[in-house]
Amino acid sequence: MAIVVEKYFAQALESVVTVLADAFVTSPLHVSAFGPEQIERNRLFFRVGLREMFRGEGLIAVTDGQIHGYAHFTPSPHCLPAPEALPHAMLPLLKALRNESALLIQWFARWCHLDPDQPHMHLGPIGVSPQAQRQGIGTTLMRRYLDRLRDESLPGYLETDKLENVKFYEKFGFVVTHQEEVIGAPTWYMWRRKE
Repeated sequence: MAIVVEKYFAQALESVVTVLADAFVTSPLHVSAFGPEQIERNRLFFRVGLREMFRGEGLIAVTDGQIHGYAHFTPSPHCLPAPEALPHAMLPLLKALRNESALLIQWFARWCHLDPDQPHMHLGPIGVSPQAQRQGIGTTLMRRYLDRLRDESLPGYLETDKLENVKFYEKFGFVVTHQEEVIGAPTWYMWRRKE
């Protein structure tokens, strides 16, 4: 199976929304924020994020003519807003997801507060369609991200809420720097030194 990685483009929005919503609907943070099996709430979350909030570079992974993976990364200091700027930065998302707004603010305020001060390239979200997992798509996207880290001579940083993801990222040189619960879900913060 050939995996082709391309830059994200606006016409891919709905395909990427589907990939991310399907990949994250069982994610502990998403379940805590939206409830179990809330695919439409997850679709809305990612649609607003892709249209109005995600800055930086997005990559899509295409196999057999279909988008099955997405990765997003942004260099600091533009990866996350300062905690005090969060409500304004999240306004489009909070308007769309009013019922979940308090949990979303808690979640992202914590992530913004812990975002490292030193320069880095922040990874996330990265997701692969559930039916296409374990076929090398996530690994291919991670390798492209690592290429950018090397090109920019930057360390990497990410957050994850699944232990199996911790093991996956460790294979690429990430180490856990902190672990805690955020809105009732386990969260690991991971760092990769620059090469």
